[in-house]
Amino acid sequence: MEGNPYNLRLVASSAGSDSEQGARSGRDQSSIPTNGSEGEQPAPPYFKSAQWSPDGTSILTSTADNVLRTYILYPNPLPPTGRPSNPSTPADQDRKSRPPDLLSPSTCPFHLTPYSTQPNPEPVYATTFHPSYTLQDPSTTLHLASLRALPIRLYSPFLSPAIVASYPLVSPTTEAFTAPHSLLFSPHDPNTFFAGAANLIAVFDLHRSGGHGGGPVERMRTGGRRSRLAGGGVGDIKGIVSALGMSREGYLAAGTFGRWVGLYDGRGRGGSVGAFELPPGAEAEGTGITQVVWSGDGRYLCVAERCSDGVSVWDIRGTGKQLAWLRGRRAHTNQRLGVEVVGGEVWAGGTDGMVRLWEGGLGVKEGVLDPAWEFKAHDERWDTEKG
Repeated sequence: MEGNPYNLRLVASSAGSDSEQGARSGRDQSSIPTNGSEGEQPAPPYFKSAQWSPDGTSILTSTADNVLRTYILYPNPLPPTGRPSNPSTPADQDRKSRPPDLLSPSTCPFHLTPYSTQPNPEPVYATTFHPSYTLQDPSTTLHLASLRALPIRLYSPFLSPAIVASYPLVSPTTEAFTAPHSLLFSPHDPNTFFAGAANLIAVFDLHRSGGHGGGPVERMRTGGRRSRLAGGGVGDIKGIVSALGMSREGYLAAGTFGRWVGLYDGRGRGGSVGAFELPPGAEAEGTGITQVVWSGDGRYLCVAERCSDGVSVWDIRGTGKQLAWLRGRRAHTNQRLGVEVVGGEVWAGGTDGMVRLWEGGLGVKEGVLDPAWEFKAHDERWDTEKG
């Protein structure tokens, strides 16, 4: 694919915003890494993840300084009260309620600044938006975050304080908080979410929070000694459950840092329907699964790993075997680099600042496939691609 067939251009950037300055306000400067010499300015934090909201109006980012930022692509988003601020004439109010036209011809990209900045005392392991998130209803503007050694937190960028609720996941043996490495709201029930931890998938009810009755409503052991003693077998997957994804038919896929994938029916609440380990190989072998993405028809599953040069595509409903290997991803890093399935195309970001596209339709081509097209998305390392 030659040239720029999608006519992609930069329309917005956060460069120069407080996210580039380390979010110094309200944080202890000693907790932010410096460039090495005493007296030097803190090094800008790198982005660990960036996610679009379901309604396409907001971006949630997590950075290395343990700060969550919400960027809202509206010039005047609703205040915490949910009422328009400073109402004046109907014409002015209509103008303020419209989003910026990011696709209009412009010589300069639209400057993004965080609407909400949420410092956290511990590293953030995983985040996810509520599936009903929409700016038209501030009560739905929610997202989950998993923090080390703390309960799972439910946040809203429109509230102060921003923490709406908390959901403890406590080890039954050590009574210490367990921080999930993956979070997923059920697309079939927005009041249910899943949390992946070591040899465990925990199921939570969004309306049951706090220390009394706020723990998981169900714990599914995915592997380890206890699972074997309980008669586990076909569905055992080894390691920390680091990635979760659900198909439109309600099959839950769980990937682990141990390079295993488990499949569960009943919208994630049923039994195990199988498990498989990613095959070894000099080119294909990574160091742990970071993302599992279903195709739109629920037949194919894309599996991405850290420290890996590609994405494996599996025919789940058909042969149950690996169908293709999408090589050339350039993801040799321990950071989570995102992968997206758009129609029959697979998009992925690399550490070289490039975003690559594999086209032709999932399931149409087999074997080792090279990217059909790529474009330069960033002048520095590109550590996340989402949306």
